[in-house]
Amino acid sequence: MNFLAWVFFAPLFCLLAALGVSLWARSARSSVRLGLLVSLAPLAAFLSVAAVLPRVTAGNPLRLNLPWMPSLGLEAAFFLDGLGALFALLISGIGVLVVLYAGYYFADHPEDAPRFFSLLMLFTAAMLGLVLAGDVITLFIFWEGTSVVSFLLVGFKHKDEAARRGALRAFWITGGGGLALLFGLLLLAEMAGSTRLSVILASGPVLRAHAHYPLALVLIALGAFTKSAQFPFHFWLPGAMSAPTPASAFLHSATMVKAGLYLVARLNPALGGTDLWFWLFSLTGMVTLLVGAWLGLRQRDLKALLAYSTISQLGVLMMLLGQDTSIAFKGFVIGVTAHALYKSALFLTAGAVDLAAGTRDLTKLGGLWKTHRGLGLAAGVAGLSMAGLPPLFGFLAKETLLAAVTHPNIPPVTSLVFTASTVIAGALMLAQAGRFVVDTFFGERPAAQPPARPLARAVAVLCAVPAGLSLLLTSLPEPEPIAAFLASAASAAYGGPVKVSLALWTGINPPLVLSVIAVSLGLFLFYRRARVIADQEFFSAWAGRPNLETPARAALRLLDRAAAVSLRTQSGKLRRYLAVILAASSLLVAYALLRQPIAFQSLAVPTPDLAGGLGVLRLFALLLVVGASAASVFLQRDLMAVLALGASGLSVAVLFALEPAPDVALVQIVVDLLVTTILILALRRIPRPLREQANDRRTASGSVRDALLAAAGGLWMAAVTLISLTSRPRVSIVTPFYEANAKPLTGARDVVGAIVLDFRGFDTLIEITVFAVASLGVYTLLRRGLGLYRAAHEMPADEKPHRSFLMGIGGQRPSALVRLLTDAILPLSMVIAVVHMMYGHDQPGDGFTAGVMVALATGLWHIVYGNREARRRLPWLHPTPLVAAGLLTVLVSASLGAWISGSFLSAVDFGKLWGLSLPPGFALSTAFFFEVGIFLVVLGSAARMLDTLAFGEEAAPRQGG
Repeated sequence: MNFLAWVFFAPLFCLLAALGVSLWARSARSSVRLGLLVSLAPLAAFLSVAAVLPRVTAGNPLRLNLPWMPSLGLEAAFFLDGLGALFALLISGIGVLVVLYAGYYFADHPEDAPRFFSLLMLFTAAMLGLVLAGDVITLFIFWEGTSVVSFLLVGFKHKDEAARRGALRAFWITGGGGLALLFGLLLLAEMAGSTRLSVILASGPVLRAHAHYPLALVLIALGAFTKSAQFPFHFWLPGAMSAPTPASAFLHSATMVKAGLYLVARLNPALGGTDLWFWLFSLTGMVTLLVGAWLGLRQRDLKALLAYSTISQLGVLMMLLGQDTSIAFKGFVIGVTAHALYKSALFLTAGAVDLAAGTRDLTKLGGLWKTHRGLGLAAGVAGLSMAGLPPLFGFLAKETLLAAVTHPNIPPVTSLVFTASTVIAGALMLAQAGRFVVDTFFGERPAAQPPARPLARAVAVLCAVPAGLSLLLTSLPEPEPIAAFLASAASAAYGGPVKVSLALWTGINPPLVLSVIAVSLGLFLFYRRARVIADQEFFSAWAGRPNLETPARAALRLLDRAAAVSLRTQSGKLRRYLAVILAASSLLVAYALLRQPIAFQSLAVPTPDLAGGLGVLRLFALLLVVGASAASVFLQRDLMAVLALGASGLSVAVLFALEPAPDVALVQIVVDLLVTTILILALRRIPRPLREQANDRRTASGSVRDALLAAAGGLWMAAVTLISLTSRPRVSIVTPFYEANAKPLTGARDVVGAIVLDFRGFDTLIEITVFAVASLGVYTLLRRGLGLYRAAHEMPADEKPHRSFLMGIGGQRPSALVRLLTDAILPLSMVIAVVHMMYGHDQPGDGFTAGVMVALATGLWHIVYGNREARRRLPWLHPTPLVAAGLLTVLVSASLGAWISGSFLSAVDFGKLWGLSLPPGFALSTAFFFEVGIFLVVLGSAARMLDTLAFGEEAAPRQGG
């Protein structure tokens, strides 16, 4: 791998930081120190991108392609050019400042800092992955990652109803746009014949002439509009201001809201240059520009004011992307940079003002310049840049914008409308910046407000850094390297050469005249701001305030109605679910057989081999399966029925072992034991009167119905299985392939192990993730049920039933022999688990069976010693860190294969690679580490389920899990 390609691991730095904080920093005492440590991850990402800038600026993009699903033509592709580098630098650079700032922001509540830092690093990783993606599938995966993590960040204060409502609204809007984007990207890939962005960008003429071009463009535009808060989807952004201020500063200055802009800029060389493109993006951007500027002026909350000004600026940038001139894309890259710098400074300042004054309400603020001059200076510089005044970088952005909207290539009438809109919005933006700075720091503070408290000097310094950069970039004497870099970013978005100059003075020209008009009008609006705001409110009351959320609310009401229908049909009764499933399946099979009758007499029905000793065992196991299954139905006591069901499962394991299929038999045994244990523990949570009441409600007709459905289900499954096994059109080619290639390709003699860990390793990764999520579901449902029970019975939260020991005969605690056996079983199970993981790739056994065995042994400890005592004696048994460590181990082992062999999840034998002397039959390979990861995930998940079911009503959850 090329050394420069390490830049594509920038998202991994932040991902590892998120996992590290989740695992080892959950009880951090100092949020400031934790922030300093976490900031190293985005700093490493920033430096890795900065290291390749000379090559990128010279027009030599970097590429990295990792095979993912070659048979489907899919790969994890990454791509870095000037455009991606600009966004990556803004994301990681501002990310460093936000992380450091968050350390001080959470100083009074350090217990919340680890969760916030973990989510912030996950979001940073998703955003970096998005701008570094080299194919549309990879791009969409990271795109959805930003939507999910932003939902968690916006709803960080989950006990606040406004935060929950804002997070849900943002998730619905951006999630709906994500679905449209997915269809659009898939259609685009089909039109271009490839998912790779380099191929799509080179297929511009073909794509623009394609019959599906309008549909693909509209779908992609919907995704971009919802993400970048364009009208009429803009209303989710002000509602997202309930997020902690560091998250708002990050999401709404350089990251999430810029994702839609990045997508449009990235695809412009392939899809831009048409009339549909121009009108779709330019008109939408212009309307968004005016709506944000108009609504922002009358806001009283500092963050709400900044949110609407962000909407306005996003509209400006979207309007520029709709045009087909080089000056527009020069304005785009300068505007993106200027907005990221001044808006991050202003958001950080708003948070600092909230910490100091205890409010963000402009009517309750004023006079902060006397006590927080450093903060006021940072806000003043950033506010001047937002207002577009010289010598700030924002002035250069406004001048370039005005030059773009007055370009002769734009139709005269359209140019006039764009110019007027830009001037009016610029004036309103200046008035908003004036309200933020003057009313906060120089206005008269109400006497009823308490005095502002002091802040750490570092807070003002962090606010001043991006504001200072807005001044520094224009103060340098024509910074050629920066101009060349911005030119490379603009050229990548434009699809042709773009010249960028950072000179403030270009002579007296139309943009300068228009800028003077905008500034003059803005100063007038600011001077008369009280009257203007009153007129705005009067006009809104007279015209009727338009509720732009109505369509979204209607959609949510429709979903609520659909949910109500689902609740009526999905009653929660498993008996009804099974009856519907079996009845529908039986009818479908019967219909298929009637449509195409099968001559059963012609089928080569296999004859069971019942000769010899093994035949007798097979017959006995079959009889035991049938008998135990029947007993589980007819036994009246629930516990006896569950034990009979477990006996049936063990009998099936005997049949597997006699085939012989030792791997499958072993898994069947441990799963049967785990399920039986879970069912028994679940029965303990159901009061006996409820169980007896359920049994009493069973009628003879209901039993007959159940028997008929069960018989029908068994018959159709037997028929389908028989027909499938005896009527194959050809001999299977899959089995010979696995048998022939298991050892050469994976180094495993066990074909089943090779399939699970290598050939279908991605399936296994998904399955263990689902298993972990299922354990979380059990924990969440039972904890919620316990809370409802306490509320219904008015039980204090700290009142917990005492349940210490398993009571034996006569109510005595377990004997010394039982405790001795319990102590011995756990280390013995661990030894067996290690053997399974070491030799499972060649012999029966694997990480799954190892994890279940150790989990069952720890469950026995909980039963014998009691929950509290078992937790004290097993301090290492923390389910959440175990699951996280297991998933991380699996991902690292899979990535090692990609790094060394160039293919995700490919087999690498480190013993042979390093010449190690290892025990016979043991291979220190990626498969072994995969087994270890599976073991940790299964152990943590199974232990969580057993612990929750057995003693969910006892003490609060562990510190780690």
